[in-house]
Amino acid sequence: MGSCSDDDVEEVVDRIRTIDDIPVSETASVDYLPINIFEIPIETDVNLRQALEDETGTDETIEQVEEIQLDDLDITLVSADDQENFDFVNSVTLGVRTDDLEYMEIAHLDEVPSGQTMIELSTTDEYVDDYAKSESLKLVVQFESVEDANNLEIRLDMEFDAKVNPSL
Repeated sequence: MGSCSDDDVEEVVDRIRTIDDIPVSETASVDYLPINIFEIPIETDVNLRQALEDETGTDETIEQVEEIQLDDLDITLVSADDQENFDFVNSVTLGVRTDDLEYMEIAHLDEVPSGQTMIELSTTDEYVDDYAKSESLKLVVQFESVEDANNLEIRLDMEFDAKVNPSL
């Protein structure tokens, strides 16, 4: 039976590197968002895997990245034919899914303040490791809306935190 000395544990902990505020931006659009109370989803592809690889550099593999978490999310109304701000929205939820993994909520805003063209969502503490490493990652934005919106385009500005563990 082997044992780890305090020096061995310290060495591994010292080699784990935290990367904060990994920027990822995506645009999502839909031709028509009807009035709804069911939070109709708008999906868009996102390549978080590439963003993580860009941040960690070429020497580290994606398998060494762990504890990937959404830290910050702002949604900006880019355009809509008949809306000037987010007053047509009561609440918004952001989740992720892949071809192999079910939907998981990672951010929400239960009550959208009036007159805003940019809203900040509260993030969950969920780790999205398996999702982020997938090549089929989709962001799923769900609006509960009180008015129709035509030709809606939004921008999602996200920041993720992650740890790189070379011992993995």
